[in-house]
Amino acid sequence: MDTVGRNEKKIKEYIQNQLKEDYYADQISIKEYRDPFTGESVNKNK
Repeated sequence: MDTVGRNEKKIKEYIQNQLKEDYYADQISIKEYRDPFTGESVNKNK
């Protein structure tokens, strides 16, 4: 078994997982400035 190919595969998987985690963290941190149900502006002080 070639360790170079195995290491490349692990690194590729690690990077893909990091990108997914970054995406989900960004989605969680997005602030809504409009209520998605009513379309009204959201008070920023809430």
